[in-house]
Amino acid sequence: MGNQEKLTLSIQIEMLQFNVMRMRTVAWTLMYVSAIITIIHYGELFFTKTEREMVPAYIGIHIILFYIDLAVLLFVTEKRIKVTSLNLRKYETILLAYIYTILLLITVITLMDVHFFKHAALYEVLFLMICTFFSLPFKKIFWIMLLTLPSILISAYLSVGISGESIKIFLPMSLIIPMGIIIQRHNFKIKRQFTKQHILLQEEMTKSKNLSKLLAEKNNELSEQVLRDTLTNLPNRRAFNNKLTQIGQQLSKPKSLSVMMIDIDFFKNLNDYYGHLQGDEALIKVAALLDEIAEKYNAFAARWGGEEFVIVSQHAAKFSEHVCEEILEEVRNLNIRHERSAVADVVTVSIGLCHAKISNSEQLKACCVLADQALYTAKQNGRNNFFSKNGNFDNDL
Repeated sequence: MGNQEKLTLSIQIEMLQFNVMRMRTVAWTLMYVSAIITIIHYGELFFTKTEREMVPAYIGIHIILFYIDLAVLLFVTEKRIKVTSLNLRKYETILLAYIYTILLLITVITLMDVHFFKHAALYEVLFLMICTFFSLPFKKIFWIMLLTLPSILISAYLSVGISGESIKIFLPMSLIIPMGIIIQRHNFKIKRQFTKQHILLQEEMTKSKNLSKLLAEKNNELSEQVLRDTLTNLPNRRAFNNKLTQIGQQLSKPKSLSVMMIDIDFFKNLNDYYGHLQGDEALIKVAALLDEIAEKYNAFAARWGGEEFVIVSQHAAKFSEHVCEEILEEVRNLNIRHERSAVADVVTVSIGLCHAKISNSEQLKACCVLADQALYTAKQNGRNNFFSKNGNFDNDL
């Protein structure tokens, strides 16, 4: 289905939904009219003896109209009625059946009015109401007009002929019926144009919303990429600095924190001997392991730069030392060949640990410096181990 066909179908659906809901307004109005006219006719106070002959028929038809309108009110509700492409024809049939039925019944009443009272006021009012309340193509109105108008005009001619009495029938009809047709055509045209613009606006708003959502997703992806190391997919140095700032902003009271600086031993030798591709593969495997351990202990791991990594955790000093030992062991268990290492035949790491009670971001940065110094000491002590420093910031608290 092309775009134009979809638009046409959407217009039909919205206009039919509007018309079906308008049935409630017409039903309420006709129920009121039927109730009042039934009461008046039932009393038989305003009729001559001859005119009283038509009272049972009047009352019978208005009672039928009353119950038809009551059924419409019970059936047509916002929650129950939802026009779609699948039920479009069904609801269109219901709408037209309702309009045709009430007009035919009103026509029967009008034929009696023409005969007894020499007017067609009820038909004229209902016809004008239908033209005003419903937004229908003229061809839908034309067929019911073809069924009802000729019979009323013929009845009027047979009842009064061409005389002074006929002016009471033909003049109002000659004014109101064309007015109703003009109103109907204008109403349908305006409503269709409004519906079309509304649908197009909704489509544009949906496209704009989807585009905004897509842009937001892309921006998030780009933001994440900016804060991710392209090789290891760990958070990068910038992300780590952001994390430090975030932790510092959340410090309402001194908090126990550990910073671990991790360096792959003799990484330059690994690159020179095995090649950069093998070196990158070692970095990726070590990074994945550190990320797994960090997630396990609810810590934050990042690539510091080159062959260095950093982990920040909120654990006690003894537990952080246990984590360091686990990292040393698990890296060795990766069994990444490193024949140019002076401490083992597989890749190993050295770790510098700083543990302190932190109360502001400056102290946190100072703890990172101490962890870097501890890493230097671990390398001097033979590598493939860790060295711990406690940060004493009590004087700054």
